[in-house]
Amino acid sequence: MNNHSNLMSTGVGETDGVVTEHLFEGVFLEESFERKKRFKQANKLRKELSIKILKLLSHSKRFLLPNKRILQDVSAGERDTHLVVPVNMGYRRNCVIWVTCLQFSVCLCSGPPEKPTNLSCVTYYDKNMTCWWNPGHGTLVPTTYQLNLFIPSLNLQNCIPELPKNSCTIYYPNIRYYVDYTIWVEAKNNFGKTDSDHIVLDAMDSVKPEPIFITSVQPGHGSSRALVVKWENPGKLPIIFPLKYHLRYRMAGTLDWIQIRPEEILPHREDFTIKGLKPFTKYIVAICCMGQGGKGYWSDWSSEKSGTTSEDQPAQGPDLWIVNKNPNSQSRPVLIMWKELSTSDANGIILGYQLQIKERKSQTVAWINSMDLEYSRVLSGESYMITIAAYNSVGNSPESKLIVPPANPEELPPVLQVHAAPHNEQLMVEWKAPNTTVNRYIVEWCVAESDSNQCSGPVHWMNEPNSTEKAFVDENIVPFKRYKITVYPVYNEGPGTQLSIKAYLQQDSPARGPFVHLKKTGKTEAKLEWDEIPVNKQRGFITNYTIFYKRAGGNESYETVGPASRKYTLLNLRSNTLYQVNVMASTAKGGTNGTVITFKTLIFAKWETAAIISSTCLVSLSIAILMLLVYFKNKIRTKSCQTLPDPADSHPYVNSLKHQTQHRLDAENLEKAWEKVSTTGQQQQSGDKNESRRICSGSAEDPTIMGSNSGQQTPTLVLRSNSTCLLLGPEETS
Repeated sequence: MNNHSNLMSTGVGETDGVVTEHLFEGVFLEESFERKKRFKQANKLRKELSIKILKLLSHSKRFLLPNKRILQDVSAGERDTHLVVPVNMGYRRNCVIWVTCLQFSVCLCSGPPEKPTNLSCVTYYDKNMTCWWNPGHGTLVPTTYQLNLFIPSLNLQNCIPELPKNSCTIYYPNIRYYVDYTIWVEAKNNFGKTDSDHIVLDAMDSVKPEPIFITSVQPGHGSSRALVVKWENPGKLPIIFPLKYHLRYRMAGTLDWIQIRPEEILPHREDFTIKGLKPFTKYIVAICCMGQGGKGYWSDWSSEKSGTTSEDQPAQGPDLWIVNKNPNSQSRPVLIMWKELSTSDANGIILGYQLQIKERKSQTVAWINSMDLEYSRVLSGESYMITIAAYNSVGNSPESKLIVPPANPEELPPVLQVHAAPHNEQLMVEWKAPNTTVNRYIVEWCVAESDSNQCSGPVHWMNEPNSTEKAFVDENIVPFKRYKITVYPVYNEGPGTQLSIKAYLQQDSPARGPFVHLKKTGKTEAKLEWDEIPVNKQRGFITNYTIFYKRAGGNESYETVGPASRKYTLLNLRSNTLYQVNVMASTAKGGTNGTVITFKTLIFAKWETAAIISSTCLVSLSIAILMLLVYFKNKIRTKSCQTLPDPADSHPYVNSLKHQTQHRLDAENLEKAWEKVSTTGQQQQSGDKNESRRICSGSAEDPTIMGSNSGQQTPTLVLRSNSTCLLLGPEETS
């Protein structure tokens, strides 16, 4: 450590700041102590060296001359055991960097300050003169600047700015006019001083006038296309200091300025007439000035002042159109419409419109004065000429004309095709011109959300020249509504046949889905129908319908059909199974589900059910017939076994009368019974014959009966029995 102290003491010389050469040949610190002690000593030495160098620089003027190699790197080895002092890097301004193993650095700059450049001055008449300059690169060594102004035979004037400003101001009355100043800037620090280039300047040659004040902007006398601008020149300038002017103007609402060159305005005046403007249009005007000789600076722009040109008669007539819903009727209600003139065409305030309706055959004319933009009237089947003109305080516009063809006219050709599509938040309508000459085109549009394909709202329209085949609709149109777009070519003879198309400015998914109805179900199929979504709920063109269905506990399936479909039959379903179904309507922007319905397929098909019912009916009918046969059979047996007559009534005469009466009644009753039985029991005739024979023989040969009657009664009983048998079994008794 002592060796290093001795080296430092020999390296820093006398108070005059002389630095011996061997101090800066390098400092080397050998590794003789433990690592920790070496590190602390090196750090301490670095700090001491830095402090001594800074003290030396603050007193010495001969230290670190430009372009002279000062320090040498005399150390090498490990970064934590050596102090490294790099050489001068050779820049124009010498810079010494001390770097240690701890990466601590100090940058010191040497030499006189840089030469100030770009010295210039501006004079504000009778106020001050301000000069500014470029001081160059910054430095850590303090530097002062002084502005010097010299006039021969006068004392040197100077101005010292406040740091860190690079400008200085000399105030009136310490300024002389119409004399030449020699002006320069002096930069100074501890290493020397440097002067800027000297400039010779008359303060009047650097004058920047105060802004002009515009007093009025008025319409030109007798001209609707001119404005007269008047102003006041800056008041402090001397009369012998002439000015030139730069004027600019623009239409209100625009950003593009129109310049009037100084050569077009006479010097040192206070008014100017701007010509070639549009009638009844607002303009913004501003002006600035400078010395006529071109020396000095332009003043700031004046405050903007506005003015409006006077009115003129309208430049053109309104666009005219007619809506005729029944063109072939002999009594045609029509709506005549015209457009409001734009501000540039109106040339003033429109006071009204003069409408003329002239029947071409009879030359009958109707005059209408209106403030509205439409007029309704009923026209006959004849051809008409309609004209309209707008008027203001100056006069009338040219007339716009439209021919209305007669009822049932010969159709004029339409445009060849029409296409409409969204484009930059507008609806772009394109068409192809017909092969005949067209005067102009009319583009109509209206909301069309009814099933009749007619306009469900007001009709809007625009007029397009015959040179175009494209139009952009950007007003009276909103997203998610369907519009009917119609293009008419207009000929000399009147409007041509219309050609229409439907379009949306912007589409979206439907506002709601379709309502589904189950029309019929079967064992393995189901027939579905759905309602069309109202147009005002579609919000776009329907591209398809998707039928989603699934059984309980199963996966969902779907079928897709076209936009024109309103029904669909699901096939290959499971019998006796519960299903859920809904239909989704889709547009180009998405889909919306409709109502969900539930149904269950049948156990049997209809033909199977019919077969079962038929079989059941046949069995039931057979059982009924058998029951009837049994019933009538028992009834007939009961009648055949009636009780024999009382012997007291066995007188031959009485018996003869009773026999005749009873025979007649029995014949009538048995005949009626036979008619009933014969219709249902013909298949049982053979069995009945045998039974009848058995009954009949039993009645005739019963010994009890034969023994209880006398011999005279026997023929009667036999006859009665025979008559009964005869009725029951005619084949056996014959």
